[in-house]
Amino acid sequence: MALFHVIDDAFAILRSRGVYKQAKRYERKGRIYAQHGSGFIALTRSGTTAPNVSVDEIEGLTPAFDDMARMYKSRADIPKG
Repeated sequence: MALFHVIDDAFAILRSRGVYKQAKRYERKGRIYAQHGSGFIALTRSGTTAPNVSVDEIEGLTPAFDDMARMYKSRADIPKG
């Protein structure tokens, strides 16, 4: 089982209904997530997997993206095929 692991010194500023929140970023199987409430949301090139949450800014990581716009920690983490 792959668990969520915090990425030290990496944060995302999330906006939901006009409220901004600084959230820790996490990695699971190379993909990047942000803590949101009691769970996690995946970060993508266009925002997040939660329709009412957008990314205002990211800090501490230069991400890579796959063909489906999913955010990964690095190019090496993107699955082949």
